Amino acid sequence: MKTLVHVEDHAVAQMMMAAIEAYEIKHRSSKRTKARDRIETFGLLWGYVVPTKDTIAAKIIVTHATIETSALRDEDSVTPDFESMQFKKAFMGKYWPNVELVGTFHSHPYGSVQKVKEVKGWQASIADTIFLPEVHEELAREQPHFAHLIVTVAKMSKSGWASPQRLSLASEEKAGYEITADDRKLWLRAYSSYFNYDEPEDDTEVDADGEEYDLEWDDETMDLDADLEVDNFKTPVWLEAHFNQEVELHIPSIERRFA
Repeated sequence: MKTLVHVEDHAVAQMMMAAIEAYEIKHRSSKRTKARDRIETFGLLWGYVVPTKDTIAAKIIVTHATIETSALRDEDSVTPDFESMQFKKAFMGKYWPNVELVGTFHSHPYGSVQKVKEVKGWQASIADTIFLPEVHEELAREQPHFAHLIVTVAKMSKSGWASPQRLSLASEEKAGYEITADDRKLWLRAYSSYFNYDEPEDDTEVDADGEEYDLEWDDETMDLDADLEVDNFKTPVWLEAHFNQEVELHIPSIERRFA
């Protein structure tokens, strides 16, 4: 299932700064603990979703990114706090109702560019393909499509310059970018998750008075056209979220910022 992900300029800056800070700045949980750098970080993506229509793929527009400072961060893993994410969703829904929760991002830190290329470190890990759809299921069942961006960071031996380019593998060329920023190399790779749904088993329902009536099911909007208050009302059954690699990532500001 093809999905388009469009990321606006300031959301790119927020994700990159979070990934670079976690990579380069030493972090400690208290004055007594050992400081660590090159750790992963995690955050949420906000914006809106243009749903699938006919043959047109769904489009996820990312306008903002926020950082999960309560996440447990390590060199090779990051575990966000679901209570924190639920709080942010409720807070945004109350005070910025025009902005929806549309995805996640997290970083992959590596010691060298060579290592990233050896293991294709810009790609989702097996753990990512399992966990990220679970985040979608837990936080945003109302969203049929959810974006997941991975920001990979590695240090170069010296500062360099290169125009931003698409990912090197032909099979995922349109799914991400490779960027040089001073003595750092960054990769942005987009994925998504999506829900399947089951329709009600039949088109007839019984209202509270025992009278039968027909439900009109709209396959395109996945809505039920019925205004009656009923007992045992059947609604669409969302199944588990599926991880999707067939994604196109578009960041119009990339070439302007890093050319």
